[in-house]
Amino acid sequence: LRSLTPGHSSSMMALVAAAAGLAGPMVSLPRPMPAAARPAVARISMQLEPSEEVSAAFRSLGIGEDESYDGIMAAYETLKAKNAGNTKAVIKLEVAKDRVMDHRLRQRMSGSLKPDRKFGEDLRPKDAKKPLITLPPFLEEIAELPKRTYLVTNIAVFGIFGLLPVFEASFVSSSIGLNFGIAMFRLYNRGAPDTGNDEDMAMRPVNKRASFLTFGICGLATALGGLLGQLLKPLLFFLSESAAISLGASAALCFACSFFKVQGE
Repeated sequence: LRSLTPGHSSSMMALVAAAAGLAGPMVSLPRPMPAAARPAVARISMQLEPSEEVSAAFRSLGIGEDESYDGIMAAYETLKAKNAGNTKAVIKLEVAKDRVMDHRLRQRMSGSLKPDRKFGEDLRPKDAKKPLITLPPFLEEIAELPKRTYLVTNIAVFGIFGLLPVFEASFVSSSIGLNFGIAMFRLYNRGAPDTGNDEDMAMRPVNKRASFLTFGICGLATALGGLLGQLLKPLLFFLSESAAISLGASAALCFACSFFKVQGE
């Protein structure tokens, strides 16, 4: 190149530049991942796999590791209902459910879980809805708000037997007696552990404190309800006095076994 004249040198440089332009821009190859970053990626991948504790939580709930949110909650509620009254078992189920939910949330946040309408946004903290009716603290040991199905069942049963004297006045004593017995049974067994077996329930030892409270509450409710029926008789002019007393006693017994509780922890 030294032997080339300045004119030839300029021509040669132009040819090199043109060749470089035709070849296009140089492509840079990706650099290999640094060795220090590889353990971090491995750790993230391992975190997405269920740990031994999480796997055990899935087994405790009796569900697979690919179960949906609805399936998880349904399994939890079913097992919780079967173990009602067994505080230790319910606590274990609660811990298992929380572990499964935490694992699902980590999968959701990492993007390894398919979109689920219940995971992600729904798991963010939200303000809990306050119930329309709450019990004062001093009544929490002896009273409890009933579930809707339990309350509707009581209203239907006590309503049917309470209306018997409306059709036949001689059924007053029978109506009150039947409702008293039903109220005793419903109130005494409210909150008691559900064994799912009638024989086990029959062989269960008698709770003397609960029996005493049940008889006292039902007896007081019958007396107050009958008195209320007599006081309201002028308003219920279309009913006989016996029918008004029966309805009052039935309503009081229905209230007693629906809102009071005698079984302790």
